[in-house]
Parts: sequence; structure tokens; C-alpha cells
Amino acid sequence: MNNDARLLARQYYLRHDRDWLVDVEALAANPRAVVVNLPNLVVLLKPVCIREPMAWLDLRQSPEAADAWYVHLLVGDVALALSLARDLDVLPWLCFQRGARDSRGHCYSWARFVARRATLPTSSI
Repeated sequence: MNNDARLLARQYYLRHDRDWLVDVEALAANPRAVVVNLPNLVVLLKPVCIREPMAWLDLRQSPEAADAWYVHLLVGDVALALSLARDLDVLPWLCFQRGARDSRGHCYSWARFVARRATLPTSSI
């Protein structure tokens, strides 16, 4: 099994008929978005308003009143992701959608997410 997070992210995009470059270009146009593309960690995220889940997928959008980080994709070393998260602007919530972008959004307290850092394994590929 290949543990390269970049390869796993590409495989996800192929399986779900999505375009990696389109998403990365959209995030590059977003002044507050985050793109990490390392062998052990791939992260695509942006700030969102928790009460507007339909707008989460517009990766170019960066609302002034953002109250959450939307994790568009996270593959690889979750402990490293948590460590890097310390450098982000603190927003009250963390949001994501599971799998092939189901219509339900999932939201967790940012403080609860960051507190998990101590309990995670060093790699979660």
C-alpha cells in the first residue's frame, strides 16, 4: 500500500469525478484558504459561515463573517494537521462533509478538535 498522501488525494479525486487543479486554483484565488500538498499530508480548507453549508463548496468564497474552517480534503498525518492548525486564525467551528460530498454538513467545536491532538496516532493514512 502506498502511503503518499498526494497519491491518495489524487485517487479520491479520480474516484469521485472531481478535478484537483480546479479546486486548487479556486483556493489559490481565496485570500484566506489553505493548501498543503506534502508527501505525508494533503489539506484543502477555507473559512466559511457555519449556517451556509451550500456556500462551503464555492472554494473561491471567503466570507468576512466566517465562523468556521471548512475542510474540503484532509489526507494523511492528522497529528501533523493538528500541529499546523495552531497557526490558523481561531474560528469557533470546524466543518466538513463526508465521502463524495454528501449534502449534510458536519460541524465540531474548533477547541474540541484541537484538544484531540494529544490522543491521535502519528499517522492516519
